[in-house]
Amino acid sequence: MLTYMATLEHAVRTGRLDRLGLPEWEKRASVRPFYATPGFVQWADQTAALHDHEKAIGGRTMFEHLRQMVCEFQCSPRLHASDIRRMVPTRHGIWHLYPPGLRIYGWCPAKHAFVAVTGALERETKTINGLNDRKRDEVHRFIATNDLQETVVRGDFSVIFPHED
Repeated sequence: MLTYMATLEHAVRTGRLDRLGLPEWEKRASVRPFYATPGFVQWADQTAALHDHEKAIGGRTMFEHLRQMVCEFQCSPRLHASDIRRMVPTRHGIWHLYPPGLRIYGWCPAKHAFVAVTGALERETKTINGLNDRKRDEVHRFIATNDLQETVVRGDFSVIFPHED
């Protein structure tokens, strides 16, 4: 087993990361893993705005959009570059996902994989000065604190999500 995968699987075994499964309604098979910290899962479950039907976008709550994006990430043969972007400075290898109304911050521990560490409401990222930087730093701290630096794959979209026929 590759060292970075052994380190990642150790983080799963010790409860620092969860490998998210697919919901019962998803009939497609997973083609790539999506990991999340317990703190991220708690944030997604307990942030009231994510479950508020009054704040729904296109008839879906933000949590439903988040869950659908996770399913698309795991199951779609090709990931769209507009769904994930590198954060500046790029040397940290931090990425963020863009489900409607949200920002999800994490890193890619291998090609075709993502680890979600923290999230924020999109409106907060536009109104709270420095929030994106604090979220990026939170991911960076999680990686360092848990000695996962060697799991960070660096490069642009085509390196992390290469088109493989």
